[in-house]
Order: sequence, then C-alpha cells, then structure tokens
Amino acid sequence: MKYAVALLFPLWMVSALAQTLQERDTPLDHLAGRWVMTGTIAGQEITHDLEAEWVLDGHYLYFHERARERDENGDPAYESQVYFGWDEAGERLVCLWLDITGGGGLVPDGFGYARPDGDRIPFVWGEGADSQIHNTFTYLRDEDAWAWRIDNVRQGEPSNFAQVVLNRVDLATLADEAGSPERQEILDAIAQLSAATAADGGGADAYGAMLTSGFSRWTIGSDAVEGRETWLAGIRDWFEQGWRVVDRQGRVIDLLVEDDRAFARRIVTETYAAPDGDRSPPATAALDEAWRRIDGQWLLHRVTVHPVME
Repeated sequence: MKYAVALLFPLWMVSALAQTLQERDTPLDHLAGRWVMTGTIAGQEITHDLEAEWVLDGHYLYFHERARERDENGDPAYESQVYFGWDEAGERLVCLWLDITGGGGLVPDGFGYARPDGDRIPFVWGEGADSQIHNTFTYLRDEDAWAWRIDNVRQGEPSNFAQVVLNRVDLATLADEAGSPERQEILDAIAQLSAATAADGGGADAYGAMLTSGFSRWTIGSDAVEGRETWLAGIRDWFEQGWRVVDRQGRVIDLLVEDDRAFARRIVTETYAAPDGDRSPPATAALDEAWRRIDGQWLLHRVTVHPVME
C-alpha cells in the first residue's frame, strides 16, 4: 500500500497542476447543453437527441447521443457516449467515441485527434493509415449551432458518410416538455407501478397489470428474465410472504415520449420490510425503462437495472 501511495502521488500532483480542457478556450466550450441533431447519416434522414456536459472537474467534456429512430426491439437505433480531453504531449484535442456499433472503441485506433482551427475541430481517426475517419465539428457562431461532417477516407479518397446540424434546445422548449400531458401520463404510470409494491399496495397482480406480456428485465450482473409471467412467478412468493417497499426515493433523469413509446431513465432508492418487520439497508439503482401505450394504457415493456454500490 505504501508503494501504491508513492506511485499515485506524483500523478495526483500533475493532475492538480494541469490546465483543464474547460480552461483552454476551445470551441468545445459551446457544445455543453442539450441539442437536437438532424441531417443525413449513411443516406438516411435522422433525428438524434444529444446532451453534453463538463465532467471530472472540467478535464473532460462528455456527451450522450441517442437516436429517436428505433430498432425492432424498441431500443434506440443508434447510441453513443463520447469523451473529449486534451493530449498534453501532442498539444491537441483527443476524442474517445464509444457506440453500439461494436466494442472496439478502447483500442489505440479508437481515439481521434484534432487541433482546433478557429471554430473548426477536424478530428481524424486512424492517423497515418490507409483507412481513416474524418469528423469535422464546426461551431456556427452566429446561430449558436454546430455542423458535423463525417467522411470515410480510403487511400486519400474521401467518401461522405454523414452531414448533420445540431440546434440547441432552449429553456422554453424544455419547460413545455416538462409540463406536457404525455409526460405526466408516464409519471403517473411510474407512480402506479411503484404503488403496487408498497405496504398497502396491490401486490403481484397489481404489479403485473402494469407490464406488457413481452416484458423483460435485466439486472446487471445476473441473467435476464424474459416474459411477464416468468418475472411474476419469480417475485410472487416475495409478495405473498409479506415483503414490501416501505420507503422509496426516486428521481427522473430523462424522459422521452414518441407516439406510443416512451423511454425513461431514473434513480431509485428503496428500503424493504421483511415479514417480521425488520428493514433492509437502503438500496439504490439506476433504471433504463422502455414503456409502451397499449389500448390507451402505459405499460412497462423493458427495464435494465444498474445497481449502485454504496
């Protein structure tokens, strides 16, 4: 342990003294916020939602991008999580782009590099290789918007892959979304689902009435459960033995409603009461949920549970 402290201390000093990316006055200063992306990717018209924020004390800019278009399972057709940082040795920006198209992002070729040129940031992946990806970010200062152009370059010959524009979502739009009737319907459905597990709730039958027949649940670190009846069979004994949720604190982080589908991300902390009255320690998890409206009722279709370790 002494050796570990000795090794880490110099790294901590360098980190503390280094200028953060947020302090470097790059065009990325204008990317923080919430955006709607429209344009063409691989010949297809797209609309994506993107939210960017400074993280880790301003050393990195992070954004999460999700397509509004859905695949056959109702999941986003495209999703990425992207980090920008500063390459001190190369005196340039560095970008790590992770997405659902594959798991090869954490390799040397998975990093793109760029030196800002005015309001342009011409990132290149695969520097020096015959096959490269050029992704040029251009801040449109007069419009407070962004234009992105992606080209696949083979032996020096570029082929355009994507041209998109990012427009900022203003506070008025956010306020309208927050108060929309459809959003409130989803919040009411979440409350109804939660009420089924409370001490005076309706138990397994009331809980099951809020799930689609094709419901699935995956808790990270365990096997996925497919089908409403399979899930209810597993938890019915829990209800019938007298277990209940006696305290719940929740927060909705993100909520998107599209026609008869909705997608929610929320943080939930629950305390459980055993049949003998003993209470469990609070347990916290992050939930990614997909909801569907069937015959006018919102039902939970899929949930991924990410336990948060205290």
